[in-house]
Amino acid sequence: MPTDPVVFVLEDDPGIATLVRRVCANAGLPARFFSAAADFLKEEDIDAGSLILLDLGLNDTTGVDVLRSLAARRCPAPVYLMSGRDDRLLKSVQKLGQSYGLDVRGILQKPFRLRDLQEVLDAPRGRVARSGRVTPVEDLHRAVIGRELCLHYQPKVEIGTRSLAGCEALIRWQHPVRGLLMPGDFLPIAEEAGLMGMITEWVMDEALRQVAEWRQAGLHLKIAVNVPADMLNELPFPTLIESLLASHSTDGSCLILEVTEAAAMKSLLTTVDVLVRLRLMGVSLSIDDFGTGHSSMVKLRQLPFDEMKIDRSFVKDLSTEPDAEVLIGAMIALARSFGMKSVAEGVERAEDLERLAQLGCEIAQGYYFSRPLPPPDFAAWANALQGEGGMPTSPQA
Repeated sequence: MPTDPVVFVLEDDPGIATLVRRVCANAGLPARFFSAAADFLKEEDIDAGSLILLDLGLNDTTGVDVLRSLAARRCPAPVYLMSGRDDRLLKSVQKLGQSYGLDVRGILQKPFRLRDLQEVLDAPRGRVARSGRVTPVEDLHRAVIGRELCLHYQPKVEIGTRSLAGCEALIRWQHPVRGLLMPGDFLPIAEEAGLMGMITEWVMDEALRQVAEWRQAGLHLKIAVNVPADMLNELPFPTLIESLLASHSTDGSCLILEVTEAAAMKSLLTTVDVLVRLRLMGVSLSIDDFGTGHSSMVKLRQLPFDEMKIDRSFVKDLSTEPDAEVLIGAMIALARSFGMKSVAEGVERAEDLERLAQLGCEIAQGYYFSRPLPPPDFAAWANALQGEGGMPTSPQA
């Protein structure tokens, strides 16, 4: 039989606290009550089997500050917000908490009915007792908290010299039951659940940690990381990057942020503000999946990109479709005219690589060189390339 959750209640209104206490007692649920955020945040027994009821209108701080502190602790417990503020504001706070990676499950809008509170208290027990399963969102949230996510690294190679130009960090989920999952298996769930912000921050942190480790071992390279569209609309985003770089004692010269064409054009004024500050930090910027969006040349020239990635959908047709060659040639020429490097992704055949070289493309990545590799395999691949001067064989999957 599943055990009942311990309910942790942060509420400084004595009347509301009394009401919640009575309902918990009637439901037979153990509960702990706090009127001050400082005391609540000292609690060390909050785990995945707990339930948190959080008042947003506290006297000593705000509920948003508490959510941020819980996120810093990677708190796995489901959270319900309590407040008398308007519904639109509360939903914004709920999404904010979810973007921190917290399981902010719902809202109790004051004054709430006893029945509403009873449903919240019954939910954790009822969900497990009925099916014994968790939802995909809960499974992914557990994975984030439990560090089941990992990064694999795919080489980027200078076409002219066959030397290592860097790598791209690609996220994977080492699921305890389903095995190694690809991004398409879980990132749509993360977007829907508001977990992309926390996941992207983890990817940045892990990628920079890995770069610093490789540098200490004598392997110096740039690492590319994908950035979701929403983060380009957050003015504090460059501050986050600066903090992560400092925490790993490195600088922006080792980092390339890949931004899709559609994301870059979403909110031009904010995007320019964010990207310019990143470039001033020495971070390189790559416009990803170029040719699949609808950007205008006027907008493109306003953005400080220094790399253009040609989408794999064009590269795969290079040897068979004359139009693909024309389009790729035009993209390479456009990149050159804007002072950007050109990178072809999805390169799988020697004849495609040869034609890309003839068209003037500078960098390529794809299965022709190597599949994405876990860190030890990537380091071995890179060291073999640099040490022997020839293209090593990618380890088998």
